Amino acid sequence: LMEGGRVQKTCCRRCCTATLVVGLFVSVSACVGLGLGWNYINAFVKSYVQSQVALTPDGAGTSQWISSSNPLYAKFTFFCVNNTEQAERGATPIVEEVGPFVYNENRTKFNLFWNQDQTVVRYSLNVTYNFNSILTDPSLDPTKRTCSSINIPLVALVNLVHSVYNKVENSSVSIFIKDMVLGFLDEVLQEAQKYKLFETHTIDELLFGYNNSLLWFVNRTVAQLEEKIPFLHLSVDSHFSLQNRTSVQDPIQIYTGKGNSSLTGQYIMWEGQTTIGGWGSPAARMIDGTDGTIFYPGVTDKKNLTLFVTQIYRSGHVSPNGTSSQQGIPVNHYVIPTDELQNTTLDQGFYSSNVPTGVLNMSCVSPLGAPIFASMPHFLNGDPDYRVNVTGISEPNETSHGSFVDVEPFTGAVVGAARRLQINVLVRNYNASLASGLFWNASGFWNVSGGWLMVPVFWATEEGNITAELANEFKNKVFGVTTGISWAVIGLIILFGLLATILSMCLLRLGVETYRKSDASNVPLIIQDHQSLLNGH
Repeated sequence: LMEGGRVQKTCCRRCCTATLVVGLFVSVSACVGLGLGWNYINAFVKSYVQSQVALTPDGAGTSQWISSSNPLYAKFTFFCVNNTEQAERGATPIVEEVGPFVYNENRTKFNLFWNQDQTVVRYSLNVTYNFNSILTDPSLDPTKRTCSSINIPLVALVNLVHSVYNKVENSSVSIFIKDMVLGFLDEVLQEAQKYKLFETHTIDELLFGYNNSLLWFVNRTVAQLEEKIPFLHLSVDSHFSLQNRTSVQDPIQIYTGKGNSSLTGQYIMWEGQTTIGGWGSPAARMIDGTDGTIFYPGVTDKKNLTLFVTQIYRSGHVSPNGTSSQQGIPVNHYVIPTDELQNTTLDQGFYSSNVPTGVLNMSCVSPLGAPIFASMPHFLNGDPDYRVNVTGISEPNETSHGSFVDVEPFTGAVVGAARRLQINVLVRNYNASLASGLFWNASGFWNVSGGWLMVPVFWATEEGNITAELANEFKNKVFGVTTGISWAVIGLIILFGLLATILSMCLLRLGVETYRKSDASNVPLIIQDHQSLLNGH
């Protein structure tokens, strides 16, 4: 009986132990499940967002991407020269900032075509500028307000003549062709001497163009030269402008982000090109990044973002600079790093060693090779000499003259941005003797102190911030849906956890009750058997 009692007790203890183990396993599984469930929520929501933000025909944000209802503004502030005659003779130019002239910038995509798996979209982009008289000071009518500014066609042609003259003079072409070309350059140069270094036009003419008589003369002379040299093909547009009032960029091809969200909005081709010719190195010629209005979902505040800026035909990057909010939407704040326009950093294909740091030499991508240089407004982060050489340019600051991009990290959507850029013209003193014996130098055209002068023309701001109405719609669509999904999954996990907890508690209680019953039934039986043996029964 004792042996049987021991067996019975051992079996009960084993059952109890197994029950306890199962109960503990269920409890631990519930805890682990809750932890894994949270990771599952993040992965599930991330996958859902990626599928929604892809620029596919039925994507949640595709219609806004095609034609945004959020207002976008372009603001232009001109540097008007007040001492033109003195400046042409070598005095320091005195400039006055006039503006900003505010325009509504409308960007609409059309002719959209997706490839078969919707991973790539090709489209055309129409950009128009319409004057906004409400946001512009009433005294600033661009069709009436005049401004004396650097004569860019004149500087471009003189610079071009100097460059071509040196090349032709040192070339191995026949004497006949050389004399023809040098004669053409001589005619252009003599005509150019009739024009001033600074001209006065309305803001509307300076910005959106006017017919330039010097360019018209060159165009006519080129036509006459082509009659004598049939294989010579030159094209000179007599209409000069700094900005097109209406333009079409076509074709453009980008990744939609479907199947690989990290490629969302990345350029494949811009205006039929995969690289930009003219820059000094392969890296500088790359068309890399997005257009700056959209990035990939899940951006972090630890990594730079790359964008291609069509106005200056180059790619660049913005760096994380903390966090902020736009209309209650948490965002990562990105700015242009201070070393972006430094001659000694990044790719030398963008820069010129002949001028101080802080500007981008755009002559290789400018019409007629015009010596146009881009910079940050007021030469922010540039060499102080640029401001010293021109009177009237105030000290720059990051708030007023810097650029930024605010990106909602979950979706990669840009909900606020300001892109600021300044256009300048480099004026140099030249010395050359042309075919006719005409000698032209500083006294013949202009005389700038130090041999060169960077003349600011205007600076522009392209900015847009999400409106309160669109912000509420965004929060409802993105945060509302994702929050609902999260709570639904959390609810299921909690329900599973509660059921698992109840089951484990029941198993634990069953184990304890079984253990108690085994003790109550076995101990008296063992005692009774032991006394019977002692009494001889």
